[in-house]
Amino acid sequence: MSEKKTRNAIIRKNMVSISGGNDSIAMLQWVIDNRSFFKGESFDAVYCNTGWSVSWWADRMLKVKKFCEDNDIKYSETHANPGFEGLVRSKCAFPHQFAKFCTFELKIKPLISWRQDNKFTVRNSRVLLGVRADESKAREGTVSLGERDGYEALYPLAYLSDAERDEYIKRTGFTVLEHRSKECHPCIFEKTKKKLKTIEEDRITLIEKLEEDVTRYVQAKRILQNNPKYFEGEIFSMFNSKHLGKKAGIREQIVWANTDKGKYNKEEEDMLCSEQVGYCGD
Repeated sequence: MSEKKTRNAIIRKNMVSISGGNDSIAMLQWVIDNRSFFKGESFDAVYCNTGWSVSWWADRMLKVKKFCEDNDIKYSETHANPGFEGLVRSKCAFPHQFAKFCTFELKIKPLISWRQDNKFTVRNSRVLLGVRADESKAREGTVSLGERDGYEALYPLAYLSDAERDEYIKRTGFTVLEHRSKECHPCIFEKTKKKLKTIEEDRITLIEKLEEDVTRYVQAKRILQNNPKYFEGEIFSMFNSKHLGKKAGIREQIVWANTDKGKYNKEEEDMLCSEQVGYCGD
């Protein structure tokens, strides 16, 4: 190939969507191992900071940033405005299974802006997503090559088992986490007894305050409108409680989680969002 043709060749950009979880770390190691295949293409690891991570997650992401920089992977971080707490207050509602607006507002919109600012287009770039077919029923149809938002999408870990994925992680020097990413903690799906027990006291207090503010606003609005849905004592909680009814906020749900009363649905333990695969928790 002539020097002129080489100079004019399109160098594709690769955006690696990461959350800091196990699959993200494994995917970064996969990039390092397979970089020669991409023949000089650049790699950008992008973390969408939702403002709702567990307290120690920021320190973990600093280590992820250093790992990326040490291995010639550019690290970028987006910040949603407002974050999760501000989003709940502005909408006077918590996201839930049938209205999961948190993913779009906190991750997808900032990511779209990041792509535009950094001139990532469907023509000059592709995305890499850490999703595995082995991780859940919702993702069992994952294959290694696909499309996301018009972009060519690679799923490098698509066919890996947990053990195979963990081998990649061990080579990075990171410890394999015993849980999914804590970029959003708690996630709206973490409403089983086992998950509720992991919520820290400071986060419980914050959720309780959010519930009080949302409830006060919605109930006042219903009273003014003579809304037939008005139910005195109803609490608009982060987790809809089928076990405790409409008067159960986070405090009562934590009490329930630490008792033997109520049914425990093991299937809920592995519940994942199937709509925005590759954006949350990987």
